[in-house]
Amino acid sequence: MNVHQSSASRWWRLTPWSRNPLMRARDRFDVVVAAVVISFVLIMVPFAAAFGTVTNTRLNDQSRADLQSGHAQSAVLIDDPHQVLVGGAAGDAPDTEDHATAQWTAPDGTLQSTDVETRPGARRGDTVSVWIGPDGHVVDEPRSGPENAAIAVGAALSVWATAAVGSFLLLCGVRWVNTRSRMRQWDREWNDVGRTPGWPVS
Repeated sequence: MNVHQSSASRWWRLTPWSRNPLMRARDRFDVVVAAVVISFVLIMVPFAAAFGTVTNTRLNDQSRADLQSGHAQSAVLIDDPHQVLVGGAAGDAPDTEDHATAQWTAPDGTLQSTDVETRPGARRGDTVSVWIGPDGHVVDEPRSGPENAAIAVGAALSVWATAAVGSFLLLCGVRWVNTRSRMRQWDREWNDVGRTPGWPVS
């Protein structure tokens, strides 16, 4: 019980409205800024969730529109897959993907072909599926619901993390400025000790 009372007492002495004579205006300001930052970060949680919901809805609407305007087309691999370098930052080991040329017959009877990523073990003559857009060109296959949800969750977390990091940096900046100011004030007061009657300094 005494431990809880002692902890509560310490926290109370750190509150901005505390009458603790040892707390200066800058100390109180630090506490106020910290409280505002914590409140802001907590308030951003529902805002980030709402942003994620809106993002998920927009992506699902786009996927439905792509499904209605395009169609899947069966195509045949006309060569054996070969490895293609993809991505990889400087200094990182490059990633590779298996690619091959897929060919199909368009509604007007012409032969169409495109480079596609193939699954492991694919070979010439295998049938693959490509997605054809409303203009007849190959486009990316519409994303599924789980894929859209994953993107939306990532967007929501990014919004919240940006707000949290920005708030933390602001808090650190305010505390750094106040600490520097307190140190200068302490130096001035310490230098004044030697000039205060009854406080000789050798």
